[in-house]
Amino acid sequence: MAGGRKNRGEAGRFRGKGPRGYQRSDARIAEDVNDRLTEDPWLDASDIEVSLAGGEVTPAGFVANRRDKRRAEDCADTVSGVSHVQNNLRVRSESVG
Repeated sequence: MAGGRKNRGEAGRFRGKGPRGYQRSDARIAEDVNDRLTEDPWLDASDIEVSLAGGEVTPAGFVANRRDKRRAEDCADTVSGVSHVQNNLRVRSESVG
C-alpha cells in the first residue's frame, strides 16, 4: 500500500506534531474556543467572555453550576494551541426570597 499506513495501530500517532517553530496565533485560538463554547449543546455560554495571551485561555463570567464551569474549561482545553486554561468563571448564585 504505497503512501498508506502499514498498521492501523499507527494511525493518528503524529497528531499535534506540526512543523518546527509553528505556533497558532491567539486570534485563531480564541476563535476556536468561542466556536466550541457556542456549539456545545449542553452549555449556555451567553455570560462567558474569553481572553487569550500567549496560548493561555481565560474564560470569565457566569455559568449556572459547577458542571457548566468544568464543561467550559474542558471545551477550551481541547483546542489546538491552548497551553493552559485559567478558569475564572463563577457559578451564578440563586437569590433566595
